[in-house]
Amino acid sequence: MKLVFPTIFIYSITDNKKNNIMNFFINKNATLPILKMQLIQDGRHDYKDFHELIQNADIFFSMANIENGQKKICREPAGCAIKPNTCDEEEEYFITYQFSTRETNKPGTYQGQFEIEFLNGSGTLIVPIREELKINIIEGSIKV
Repeated sequence: MKLVFPTIFIYSITDNKKNNIMNFFINKNATLPILKMQLIQDGRHDYKDFHELIQNADIFFSMANIENGQKKICREPAGCAIKPNTCDEEEEYFITYQFSTRETNKPGTYQGQFEIEFLNGSGTLIVPIREELKINIIEGSIKV
């Protein structure tokens, strides 16, 4: 599934380099902002080939409560979005997930992960690789 978003992005993941944790915050019962994770160049793999592979892949998202390990989301379909580029930059992609109100109805801290299944038979990739993705559902007064 290939999704194209408008040129204005809200980067909702904050990177805490000291603890290798990415934090995403969303209000209780909210569906926005969309969780977006940018795939980065690590210098060890051919970035262009990977972007071609991800366009032909099934992407899923899972989320579990950190306190008790209970799954809140289990392998729900996620998406792939083109990052708006400027000038002559190469295309870059985000993997994305949009929450439902049912999935954000209980405040707490959850661990999230994306599973990318490449349809060419080359395997499955679980991301993030080095960091931990924490989803923080917070009490909030603004519903979107």
